[in-house]
Amino acid sequence: MAESNLPRPRVALLTLGCASNLVDSEHIASVLAANGVEVTHELKGAAVAIVNTCGFIEAAKQESIDAILDVAGQDEGEGPDTLIVAGCLSQRYGDELAELLPEVDAFIGIDPEGVARLALRALGRPVGPLASHFMLRSRRLTPAAWSYLRISHGCDNRCTYCAIPTIRGPLRSRPPDELIAEARFLAEQGVRELNVIAQDTANYGVDLGRGRCLHRLLRELCRVDGLEWIRLLYVHPAHVYEELVEVLAAEPKLCPYLDVPLQHISDRILARMGRKVTRAQIEAVMARLREAVPGITLRTTFMTGFPGETEQEFETLLQFVRAMRFDRVGCFAYSEEEGTPAARLAERLPEKVREERRDRLMAAQQEIAFELAAARAGERTTALVEEAGPLEGDLQPARSRREAPDVDPLIYLEGAGAAPGEFADVEIVGSLGYDCVARLVTKEGDEG
Repeated sequence: MAESNLPRPRVALLTLGCASNLVDSEHIASVLAANGVEVTHELKGAAVAIVNTCGFIEAAKQESIDAILDVAGQDEGEGPDTLIVAGCLSQRYGDELAELLPEVDAFIGIDPEGVARLALRALGRPVGPLASHFMLRSRRLTPAAWSYLRISHGCDNRCTYCAIPTIRGPLRSRPPDELIAEARFLAEQGVRELNVIAQDTANYGVDLGRGRCLHRLLRELCRVDGLEWIRLLYVHPAHVYEELVEVLAAEPKLCPYLDVPLQHISDRILARMGRKVTRAQIEAVMARLREAVPGITLRTTFMTGFPGETEQEFETLLQFVRAMRFDRVGCFAYSEEEGTPAARLAERLPEKVREERRDRLMAAQQEIAFELAAARAGERTTALVEEAGPLEGDLQPARSRREAPDVDPLIYLEGAGAAPGEFADVEIVGSLGYDCVARLVTKEGDEG
């Protein structure tokens, strides 16, 4: 029988962590698919399993360990013959994990092609040549209509609590021509929404000797035929610069949306965090964004319980959150990461205090988020219909330019009539907590 008629070997690929990890998994899956391998999320029937881990904070590390143990604990005959552990946790703790988890066949760090080659060797298959860099995105793990575009690797910010520079290395911006070519490649595949990511997107180009040039890259991306929405994520507040604000205000393809992780508002805590920004500068940036881009959706992240944070400093943060009325807020309780400067700081707070402050902050934000969602009733907008399918009550999930994928609330469409991957004109008629409920609107403006 010809080899082309033989069943393709199966590799189960499990991805944990952030969008950058997902992009790494897309590279792994694309190399495997190009070499005749079926990539799946299901362990049953897979000869090889790859767990692409996260090692950012303690909870993420534990989730990764649990996933590894779950795969390793599959009954004989049900689980894979070979288990490969890759990604951030393996990059950081590979040697220690090898001693603790002898059931794992191989540990490898952040090296998507290397991971794929390990899997192919385990399958006894030769590794074919890679057609081009963009072949590495031919097998995407996001829905057909949207994708991530990672514009750089690593980070130079050196926040005192963060291990990312240790794990992923220093800032390495990708060449703009390569990024534009990849965006065109994705648009040709049917991608209509591009979500631009990096550890700090606003620092793009600094290492190329061009200064901050994200605004120029965004203008070029807006010229790519087929792309309709371009969204910018992970912008350090110290690096929001005027040309970036101006391009956000001027380019219609750029979503009026910005993800600006603030972490705190106390000048003393910000300095201890190594954030290189003050409260006054943060407030100026927020005011400038809201002035230049009316109606902009602002997403941010905070951290509670950083070493030395007093109750008064937390209360100041809480008051700031209530006053600013951010559209989206995430919050983490401080997680001590070995090897970081913050791990050496005195005045460590009990875990219970860190988590209790996180819960109080999120409770305050919940009130704001529910009010903002309810206030959208009557708003007409365009929504991208998601591929998750109808939910209970025949509600179809969708997102407008104000909702980023994976992290933000959704707009649920009542009834059928909109296909996944399509843009639909909708009118918001109510809310369900964080989420909104909407109805389709016909081209003539009548409700569908």
